[in-house]
Amino acid sequence: MATKLLAHVFGKGEKSGKQVDKSMIAGLLGAFDDDCFMKNILHTHAPEESSDIDVQSLFLLVENTLHGSVGIVDSIVNPKGSQGGASGGNSVFKPPTEGFIPPLSTISEVGCEITCKALDTKNVKETMVSVFHELAPYSWVSKAVLTLSAFALHYADFWWLAHAQSSDDKVAESMSILKGLPAITKPLDPQKIQVFGVLNEMVKITLEMTECIVDFEHDCKDVPELSTVIDISANVYQIVVAVVACSIQFTALISGIDDYKGQDLSVFSRKVNVIGHTIKRHYEDFKQKKAEKREYQRLQRLFHAPTDNVELIKSFFYIKDNPLPLYHGSKKATDKVEILRRKKVLLLITDLKLTSPDLSILVKIYSESKFIESGYEIVWIPVVEEAVGEEVLGQFKALQALMPWYSVEAPTLVNSVAVKIIKDKWHFRQETIVVVLDQQGRVENPNAMNLIRVWGWDAFPFTESVGTTLWSKREITWFELLVTDLVFPNITEAIKAGKYIFLYGGEEQKAVHEIEEHVKKITDDGVSMVLINVGKSQLFWTRLESCMLSKLQTRADIHDTLMQDILKLYTSFKKDGGFAVLSRGSHVLVNSSLAVVSKVLSQYDSWKKQVGVGGKTFEVAFKEHHDRIYVLPQCHHFYIPNMVGYIPEDVKCPICPRMMKNIVKFECCHGAH
Repeated sequence: MATKLLAHVFGKGEKSGKQVDKSMIAGLLGAFDDDCFMKNILHTHAPEESSDIDVQSLFLLVENTLHGSVGIVDSIVNPKGSQGGASGGNSVFKPPTEGFIPPLSTISEVGCEITCKALDTKNVKETMVSVFHELAPYSWVSKAVLTLSAFALHYADFWWLAHAQSSDDKVAESMSILKGLPAITKPLDPQKIQVFGVLNEMVKITLEMTECIVDFEHDCKDVPELSTVIDISANVYQIVVAVVACSIQFTALISGIDDYKGQDLSVFSRKVNVIGHTIKRHYEDFKQKKAEKREYQRLQRLFHAPTDNVELIKSFFYIKDNPLPLYHGSKKATDKVEILRRKKVLLLITDLKLTSPDLSILVKIYSESKFIESGYEIVWIPVVEEAVGEEVLGQFKALQALMPWYSVEAPTLVNSVAVKIIKDKWHFRQETIVVVLDQQGRVENPNAMNLIRVWGWDAFPFTESVGTTLWSKREITWFELLVTDLVFPNITEAIKAGKYIFLYGGEEQKAVHEIEEHVKKITDDGVSMVLINVGKSQLFWTRLESCMLSKLQTRADIHDTLMQDILKLYTSFKKDGGFAVLSRGSHVLVNSSLAVVSKVLSQYDSWKKQVGVGGKTFEVAFKEHHDRIYVLPQCHHFYIPNMVGYIPEDVKCPICPRMMKNIVKFECCHGAH
């Protein structure tokens, strides 16, 4: 039957008198990329939406019609390879909404514009304007589907009739003659077979493009915030151009034009293919964004009211990709998340730059027998933003090998949507956080890392209430919390001995060097002093910030003496370029900026004479001179490290009764303080 049908279709008939000249071909190709013309069309023919239609039902009819037609062409172009034969394949008929009546008049008018009139005018822009004029009342998506409907009738009418004619249907044969179908007796034309095959692929792609925007319009109704992911109007313009191109090419091919055998059709095909690929990619991006949004909403509900810790922890991983997503460092074995059921879990969330001090203190905690006996576990969730290649995977494996607890088996198993929740809900950026979960998956502490850095095992079980208790019952000063043997070896002996300790740090090495020269002069004069330059001690700065943030987590009064002292030191460094603290043992004598203290020390010769007068000590003379030269700034500032959720909103100035302004400052130190 296919052979007979080939003869019916590809024979040479009478000339129609219509011509397809090169200017028209050029106009069709140019219309795809003519931004100025497109903008004019989109502006002039914006939808009134007063006569809109059931676009879903109309598209189903178009899809049914074209699927059958392209199946017939496939069976002609590739008789042996066709899966469905000349009947149009095994496409399933999709019924429209019951009672749906398409706008027949509009479809008919558009059909005339994209077939006979298009070949008569030979002006693509004029045809486009006429088509959009007919479609003026309809929405953008309806414009595309109506245009494709008109072409579908034209395309299917020919192929169904040709197919019916080949079955010795005399009525079909008579109709084919009346419609000017090629005569039965003419020989086959292999070139035209190939041309019709190329055109048929263009039709398939155009149908797929239209399906994308129809589905997009429907699917984005419940996510209006994603409605701009695809530029509907611009895509409709491209689809209409593609339909007009298909229609003009097809009309010319079946009109018996001697000198037209699909010139430049391959160029059109490539262009439509590129546009189709772009539209499909945008639609796939939309579907992914929508799926992520649905998953985000699901996880939000789960995070807000968890009932089981396993369910919550599972949400962090792509369980479908690996049902054994956990790796135990000590056992060297993988396991299911269910192993954590009824356990309290510390979620260690980091990038791949977990510091050695943080890792060391967590290993010590994990080694405490009471930790495991009390039903606690640690699970490492790495947040890896970059592509996971060999280098990144190597960094992950190296860090994982140092952890005796559970970690994700591979960084690619971490759910990207869960990472977004971690950032939004638990405010993870790059700094390490430890989220404490109870057996039901409820959060007992959104970030215990600061507490752990300051108090270590004494903070067990690391809940926020424990932090409040520790700070309220503290028996050591803020200076002892910051200046410990963990940061500066053997400093505890100096503190216990009541020695003078000069703690300082600055951004400019010149200023630091000057202050060291001044201190050397004092020590040469017989004053014993322990000098500590913290400029390059990352551990000190981390501990300083952890003290502030741990204290803020307790909702502490910002005017608390300890809080003010730490804030003063931190602000001196951030605002004034450096700080200096003089203490005797753990008792702080002066806490000021590096510049002010440097000035005090540079004037040592003028105030050292006061030492011994009336029993005045070195420290008293030092402090009195400091207080004399210190000028109270017009504006009082203090800096707080970023910690969303714990920054106080209203703060009364500690100097005057006014409320302080909250000024946001963004800073990058390129990895160094």
